[in-house]
Amino acid sequence: MLPFAKINKKYALLCVALLLVMGLSAYYMVYRSFSGGENPILLQETEVAKQDSKIKITNDTDIVQKILYLKCNEEEVLKTKPTENLVGLSISQMQKIYEGWEFEKFDTNEAVMRLKVDGYCREHANNIFIGVKDNHVAVFYGRPGYKPIVKEITAIQVNKLMPHDIEELEKGMVVQSKEELLRTLEGMQSR
Repeated sequence: MLPFAKINKKYALLCVALLLVMGLSAYYMVYRSFSGGENPILLQETEVAKQDSKIKITNDTDIVQKILYLKCNEEEVLKTKPTENLVGLSISQMQKIYEGWEFEKFDTNEAVMRLKVDGYCREHANNIFIGVKDNHVAVFYGRPGYKPIVKEITAIQVNKLMPHDIEELEKGMVVQSKEELLRTLEGMQSR
């Protein structure tokens, strides 16, 4: 072979090696300048993983559920420890399970969440009593003396009732069923 062909091969290999080094150098400089010295793809993935995994529910985390009942403006607060299926979950995983709940606080010590319910609390929803409102017999949600909510004011005037009925009404007459409520009101109307 001619010496010229050998130089050409050596020259070609040298050019390829030089181009390879220049390409790797250019890639390294561009890569480092955009990522601030860190791998941008891995950085994004690890940040997400860190955010999800940084704070998780443990066996010792207190789960605090605050339920605000909008019709009576009562708040019920329940404090429990997590069940096995909640241990190890992040806030995003908890938000999927507790859809509709608003998380007020989330750390390894305590997860506090709030739910607004368009209804009455158990105390008001499960209890009814008869009392006095504006000199009329009235039906209330709740128990006597505990933030009663007027359900209905009847046409029955208190001054037309017997004195012992008035005394009972002023204390509040708890009724156990709708039937008992109707019977009692009918009895008062007939007097």
